[in-house]
Amino acid sequence: MAKKDLLNILMGIFLSVAILASGFYFFLFANPMHLHQSNLLKWIPVLLCFAALYASGKVNNETPALYLPFLFIPFVIFDLFNFFYFPFIIVLIVTGVLALIISRTEINKNVRLVSSLSVFGIFIYYLLAQPIIIEQEGFGRNMNGELMNATVLWNPLPDGLQRLPNHTLVDKNNYEYNLNSATGSTHFIAFWATWCGPCIEKKPLLDSLKYTFQHKVTFIDISLDEDRDKWLAFLDKHTPAGKQLISNEINKTRRDLNISSLPLHFVVNPDGEYRSFASLEQAGKMLEKQVE
Repeated sequence: MAKKDLLNILMGIFLSVAILASGFYFFLFANPMHLHQSNLLKWIPVLLCFAALYASGKVNNETPALYLPFLFIPFVIFDLFNFFYFPFIIVLIVTGVLALIISRTEINKNVRLVSSLSVFGIFIYYLLAQPIIIEQEGFGRNMNGELMNATVLWNPLPDGLQRLPNHTLVDKNNYEYNLNSATGSTHFIAFWATWCGPCIEKKPLLDSLKYTFQHKVTFIDISLDEDRDKWLAFLDKHTPAGKQLISNEINKTRRDLNISSLPLHFVVNPDGEYRSFASLEQAGKMLEKQVE
């Protein structure tokens, strides 16, 4: 590698790191737009990925294509914000490759145009795939799980409902269970972990709900434990009712299901659409209302 190419690659890496770091700080920490759950919005890393790779590609416009893969080194930053998981990382890589193609002036104009349209399509898809909600002063949820003091710019489903995704979990015997099969009846999904104090504290109330609605509702407990043995030990000791599942891809589960904190509870209607509640008490009231 020529000295000039090496310097350009290093400059491109530095520029990408600066763009990604400042971008994540802007959207996730400063968050001047008050985006609800900005740390879960996938269009943000797509946008930052394009900006970073396009800028570093421009710096390396004359660098031989053989060395351009080094420009993807800053992708480790995505892991810091839990976006580095399969298959979403493939989306980011494709976006980065397209950004580099667009930045190369020697590439055919039509190819760059198609690449630009492809990036735009990826961005719009993820922009519209999740709710875009602006939090206002006093933001929260009422007893029905409906947002208060919020401006909903876009929601793919009406009335604040969200649809369960195609997402696979496993039980203690490693049999797979796909969440989008939770249809046909009311389901109650509780996300928890053995290390989550509030989750353990609310277990008696959850057990009470399971007993009360055992003939009307299917209960599913989903653990986000990284230590599978601790989860299994808890199940052996307490033998909780309902289907017991665990995530093998915690970051992906958090992203796919918009989980920013635990405990979290989904009240799912027979069509596989759900409302989420941090409060088990509120979730229980919604469950009672739904099965009336």
